[in-house]
Amino acid sequence: MSLHKRPSCVDKATSALAERRVVAVLECLNVLCPSADLDTRRELASKILTLVRGQDRLIPKKTITPAAVYEMITRNSQCVLNQTGRCPLLVFTNQLSEELNEFFGED
Repeated sequence: MSLHKRPSCVDKATSALAERRVVAVLECLNVLCPSADLDTRRELASKILTLVRGQDRLIPKKTITPAAVYEMITRNSQCVLNQTGRCPLLVFTNQLSEELNEFFGED
């Protein structure tokens, strides 16, 4: 067997932990559902292990708070006093979009 095909210690530990988890679930099902047939136990075990891994849950959508919006706007804008004494807001859209993309984890 070549070196790159040998499982590492981490792989072995992960595999052993996964095996222990499966055995524990099957043992629990033997106690909780003693009359269930093998196919039913396998189906229940698959559902339980899916729940344990969290694969059935949707990833929560990342939202931005009003305080974070305020901080981003104040960092990426400024008031420009014009000749009439008014102060229109100048927003640096490139920098603001970069900061928003970073916040939401987009490229």
